[in-house]
Formats: sequence, structure tokens, C-alpha cells
Amino acid sequence: MQKQKKPFWQDRRYVPYLYILPNMVLFMVFMIIPIFMSFYYSTVQWNGLGKPKFIGMQNYVYIFKDTVFLKSLFNTFLFTALSVPIIMVLSLLFAMLLNTKIPLRGFIRSAIYAPAVVSTVVVGTVFTWIFNDQLGLINYIINIFGGKAIQWMNDTRFAMAMIVFTTVWQRTGYNMVIYLAGLQGISRELLEAAEIDGATSWQAFRHVTLPLLRHTHVFILVTCMIHSFRSFDLIYTMTRGGPLNATKTIVMYVYEQAFNKNYYGRASAAGIVLFVIMMVFTILRNRAEKED
Repeated sequence: MQKQKKPFWQDRRYVPYLYILPNMVLFMVFMIIPIFMSFYYSTVQWNGLGKPKFIGMQNYVYIFKDTVFLKSLFNTFLFTALSVPIIMVLSLLFAMLLNTKIPLRGFIRSAIYAPAVVSTVVVGTVFTWIFNDQLGLINYIINIFGGKAIQWMNDTRFAMAMIVFTTVWQRTGYNMVIYLAGLQGISRELLEAAEIDGATSWQAFRHVTLPLLRHTHVFILVTCMIHSFRSFDLIYTMTRGGPLNATKTIVMYVYEQAFNKNYYGRASAAGIVLFVIMMVFTILRNRAEKED
């Protein structure tokens, strides 16, 4: 007698796929389809109403001739180049310190990590007051030491520094926890062996700890760069991209083109440029991990 075939949802071979199906559907609807739609809209002229008009690569030609977009691209790389190294260095230093037995270690860990769980809009609002030209804490401290108050919000020389400082304050704690996990994964025996061989603390850190943290370095580097390139809410809250486009990033440019000017094709083209940059970083990360 022929054995009756079970329905596919009762077959163990298909059960794992049934579990991941809801997430795959969400990923397809909210990630894959929008990406392909962005590619399409980047080749049309459309203001959100009526029928899109196909214009080929003209949107890409326009944005790469647009001085505002080029300034936004430069600002994005500048913001990343300034914030990411500082975040990585401070995160590692705090992690090294808090990986030792010091008084109030748990409290200090919580205090450093706390900014990571605060809403970015709240952080931006608070630091807008801290950097206020007239009543801000920073200028108050500068005045105490006899300095001249800085127009943080209106001076193109200092606006980016203000954004970088705030970003470092918020993001350091999160990456400190990742470094701390990496440090705790290093075998104590290796460090003891280095100490027995006569290595100083600096030599043990340089030749043992740092190399063993290479995967952690790569992960934090790439995630910090991706976060920097995607930064919007903090910059929008504090400066709106000003003064004189000094803090305008690619995401700010996309927002303005789409929602302020209704140039959805140009906004999509700028978004695709950002997508390509992010893909390059992801590929580099994957290659680095494979080489290790």
C-alpha cells in the first residue's frame, strides 16, 4: 500500500522555511522592492503627481553637477572621517579601563552606555541648548576662562565640530560594550604568557590584545561608517544642514529634494549613490573577514 504523502507544512524539511517566511516577506516588501523602485525613480522625472517621465541618466548628471550635492557628499565623508576614529579610540580606551577591577565599575559602565539608549532627537535638542550662542554651557565655560563665545550654530568653521562632538558622546558607549565583549573573549592565559616572557603592558596590548580584536575592529569600523553615512535625525534637529550647507549630508540632501522640492527623481538618484557607497563598505568588510 502506497504511503500517503504529508502536506508540506507537516514535512520537517520545510518547517524552518515556514518560520522565516514572515521575516522574508517583510524584508522583501520594505527592503528589496523599495530598492528596485528607487532605481526606477532615479531614471524618471516625477513630482509625486501624474505619470513619471522617463529621462534616463539625467538625474545622475544633474546631481553630480549640483554644487549642493557635491558639498553634501564632501560633508558626509568629512563627518565620517572625524567621528569614526574618535569613537573607536574612546570606546577601546573605556573598554580597557572598565575591563579591570576599579571602584564603581558597574555604575561607570551604565553611565557611559546610557546615551546610547536616549532618543537621538532628545540628544540633539539638549545639545542645541548646550551649544546655544548666548545661554549655552559650552560658551559659559569659555567665558569663565576669558575666551570669546563661539557662534556654534552660525559659524561654518564650528558647526561640523558641534555635530561630531554630539555624535561621539552618544555613540561611544554602545561601541564600548562591543569592545568590552571582545576583550572578555581574549584568553587570560595569552596575556599571562606575554607577561612571563617579559612583555610590558604596552607591548602586551600592542602585540596580543589589538591583533586578537581585529574582528571587533572591523565590525565597529564598518557599523560606525554606515551609521555616519546614514545620519539624519541628529543633524536635522541641531542645524537643518546649515549654516550655508556646512553640515548638510547626503541623507539631508535626499530629504530636501524629495519632501521640500518634490524632485523625487533627483532624490532617488542621490539615494542610489548612497546605496552604492554603503555596498562598497559592506563588500570591503566581507573581504576583510574572509582574509582573516
